[in-house]
Amino acid sequence: MADKISGDSVAVRPIPEDAQSDSEAVQDKLKGSWWSRLWGTSDLDKQERKYVAKVDLYFFSYIMLGYFIKTLDQTNISNAFVSGMKEDLKLYGNERNYLNTYFNIGIIIGTVPSQMMQLKYVRPSVWIPSCELAWSILVMAMGGAKNVQTLYALRLFVGLLESCSFPGYAALLGSWYNQGQLGKRVAVFEQMGAISNMFSGYLQAALYTGLNGVGGLAGWQWLFIFDGIIGIPISIWGYWAIPDLPHNTKAFYFNKEEREYGVKRMDRIGRAAPRELTLKVVKRIYTSWHIWAFIFPYLMVANAAMGSQFFNLWLKAEKYSVVKVNTIPTAGSALQVIFALTFGTIADATGKRMHTANAASVFVIMINIMLAIWYIPKPALWFAFFCSYAGSAVQPVIITWGHEITQHDAELRQLLVATGNIFTYTFSAWLPIVLFPTYDAPHYKYAYQMLILFGGFSIIGTFVLNYLHKREL
Repeated sequence: MADKISGDSVAVRPIPEDAQSDSEAVQDKLKGSWWSRLWGTSDLDKQERKYVAKVDLYFFSYIMLGYFIKTLDQTNISNAFVSGMKEDLKLYGNERNYLNTYFNIGIIIGTVPSQMMQLKYVRPSVWIPSCELAWSILVMAMGGAKNVQTLYALRLFVGLLESCSFPGYAALLGSWYNQGQLGKRVAVFEQMGAISNMFSGYLQAALYTGLNGVGGLAGWQWLFIFDGIIGIPISIWGYWAIPDLPHNTKAFYFNKEEREYGVKRMDRIGRAAPRELTLKVVKRIYTSWHIWAFIFPYLMVANAAMGSQFFNLWLKAEKYSVVKVNTIPTAGSALQVIFALTFGTIADATGKRMHTANAASVFVIMINIMLAIWYIPKPALWFAFFCSYAGSAVQPVIITWGHEITQHDAELRQLLVATGNIFTYTFSAWLPIVLFPTYDAPHYKYAYQMLILFGGFSIIGTFVLNYLHKREL
């Protein structure tokens, strides 16, 4: 969508200075602050600023925590693997990739049914926290696994339960924020995954140093136990923090007037209210061009960003200590946050989602070219590995664009990212096994060459999506 998206500002008659209270004066001062301009609230009237502030305080803060534990419990297997689990369970084949494959299978099976469950039968404020609570308990059980077969089974069910979270969070975000606010929040939301990876690295390093052998448990086993403990209180808070949708919210932090205002606000923005989910509606969604044109660049962007997952295997091959193998990649995760916030802010400020995503994809292609060449000066290889984390900053821009294109259809929005996730996790179930076999680490035959190809396809996909959207207008 190359054209700038118009804002949703409401013209407000200036209030005479002598009629303002002290608090109103402060709010008017904040209205023009750099933070409010950055966060997309500077052009809002007093009522909407107060309303959005409540959504941020309760709902947005919760989904950041929810996605934090989702990513923590998805990727902790990588930290455990390089911190003694490989040796303790004698995982000298391709078991690391298979552990991810079983998780991905669970995601693939559960994603669309889970979103349909939220649309038709159970409110998100009940369904999502219940799944979070259940998978947190299973993650703790992984700490007691005596063999890889037990881990395979637990990873499958953790993936099945986690399938509700990312697409559910993304759909809810698209239901509460307007075009000038959504991109930055999706970027921040997704980067909780990077922060989670940083936290997992530091936590595993601390547990390996301080608790390895305590209670007869290895440091990697303590990691699973602590991750589960962290997730339980966050999941319980979700029962109160998730407001469902503006049209049916029962959130304790909105009064009657605010609930009515929220419905009118979404109507003004152009976000349609959900309707009854029927087979006819499902057929309409999956036979329209919108979902398939979105999925292609969404999938290609995710595949092009895959390389950063294998940074720690290169560090292990370079004989770095367990602590450093866990902590050095956290710098890449920090860079990922910076890249995502930068791209998200640019996309919101200009409205040029396609051009922002493609500029980021070109940068990722250049990085993958360096990793494909491989035999380059070591400082350049370090640079390439760290900058490969920029690939994960592209997807939030694509998600925001998809929500804007489909804002007229609540059911399509709910299933958009969910269906995209099925494809990304389907590819993740087998692509690393083929391109990044563990026994070839750290130098792979043709892995990064394929990532370059995926980056090129992602750019083509954005042009197709933009063309089809403009044709429909």
